[in-house]
Amino acid sequence: MSTSGGYGGQDPDPSWWRGWSARGLVLACALAVTAGAVWWAQPEDTGCGPGVEWVGEGEHRACVGVTDAAGGFSFDPELDRVTARIAQENDRVTDAAGEDGGTPFVSVVYAMPMSPASGESMVSVRHELEGAYAGLIAANQTRGQGNSPQIRLLLGNTGATDEQWRHTSDQILGQAREERVVAVAGLGTSLAPTLDMVEALTAADIPVFGGTLTADDLEELDGLVRAAPPNSDEAAAAVQFLRTEERADDRVLVVQDQDEDDRYAATLGRAFLDLLPPGRLADDEPMVFDSSQGDPSSYFAQQMANLCLAEPDVVYFAGRSTELRSFLAPLARRYCNDRPLTVLSGDDASQTTQQEGFEEIAQALEDGNIELVYTGLAHPGAWEQSPEAFDRLALAPFRAEDGPLTELDDGQAIMGHDAVLMAVRAIRSTGRDRDLSAADVLRMLPSLNGANAIPGASGWISLRNNGSPENKAIPVISIEPNGRLVTLMVTSAGGEPYLPPTRGD
Repeated sequence: MSTSGGYGGQDPDPSWWRGWSARGLVLACALAVTAGAVWWAQPEDTGCGPGVEWVGEGEHRACVGVTDAAGGFSFDPELDRVTARIAQENDRVTDAAGEDGGTPFVSVVYAMPMSPASGESMVSVRHELEGAYAGLIAANQTRGQGNSPQIRLLLGNTGATDEQWRHTSDQILGQAREERVVAVAGLGTSLAPTLDMVEALTAADIPVFGGTLTADDLEELDGLVRAAPPNSDEAAAAVQFLRTEERADDRVLVVQDQDEDDRYAATLGRAFLDLLPPGRLADDEPMVFDSSQGDPSSYFAQQMANLCLAEPDVVYFAGRSTELRSFLAPLARRYCNDRPLTVLSGDDASQTTQQEGFEEIAQALEDGNIELVYTGLAHPGAWEQSPEAFDRLALAPFRAEDGPLTELDDGQAIMGHDAVLMAVRAIRSTGRDRDLSAADVLRMLPSLNGANAIPGASGWISLRNNGSPENKAIPVISIEPNGRLVTLMVTSAGGEPYLPPTRGD
């Protein structure tokens, strides 16, 4: 298998991770302890740590903003270890640049909700930051993507409210020149505040490299590119799954969240209905609910009789994993549960196994004769299912035996890695390492396609003019009652994952 476009045509030695283990363990522990001590020692009405401030009131009050380059503040104890690792690498880059003939550096801010007040799973956030750290080390300590300028990774907590994301966005814009910020990566989930923050950053000519952003609405924003396929592609992949021989006659009922602020759910359901072939619907009217109005469990319980009357073989759930749990419990108790049923959803279902109460979901799958399947953004099983769709060398950080990336099933680490990798490719494509500006990086975005496609661990990333990847590899994944995730197939919007022209002939 050819490796063009990968990490420079040479297998990176997995022992590059050992540099962390041998040199940084004591420092990391010290930084983690220091970060924890700062957290608990600070009175609530003072600053949280360097670069970070308390913003908000009541249950939404949180430490938000951008960490200083040393990364000495951790937004949550769950993040202490990865924060310390990033701080160590930032220190190394800064110190090396200060030496005679040292390599210059620029900064990338990895921004997303990073505290429990945001409602995010801290385990999921940790996974994504571990992946971002893997991308940082691959960029700075291997030669496959060049080595100049070096990259510092600053962490930005965007919080849960308009006030909080604006605080963080304003801080990025205000310190961009001083901290040499040339890009922002990550950005979390496809909610309305995320779109607003992307607009604020790109209006200032700062390019944004999304990790797990999937809403189709975001294609309207110049300056945003993303590693994840848009929801319309996920919906198309779901339709590809339903076209397989054993699914070709299945009839589908759509369950749609109508929360106006959740662009993920809205665009997912709309795209699926547009792409599903005529005659496949069990009911022309979707079963609708509004997650912004509270827990829909009681509503779903009332709708089970109507669901049974429709006699679907598949339910397409266009909503978040939190509401999926509320749906599955009454679904298991439907009067027609002697009839097998597949629940098919989008990538947010990858968070299901990390939620509190997964035991209830597992019991529902067993008792309710239910199969739970989703179109994912990334999964290690895809590398074995369709090895031809992935660049072998791009997977090296995830196969190092002593590396920190041991929890890959939810795909967050893989997508965090790829978001940073995209930013690094754009930065170094400018051919400049001194006096490099964010606008210079922004101008390179249209070139990241075709022969210049990026070999992501989630699949090849060839950007279309709208900032979304072309025919991105999409694994279709089953969640088993024991919590195990199994890749059933790897597909794309067009049926075959993208390969660069030199590989696709």
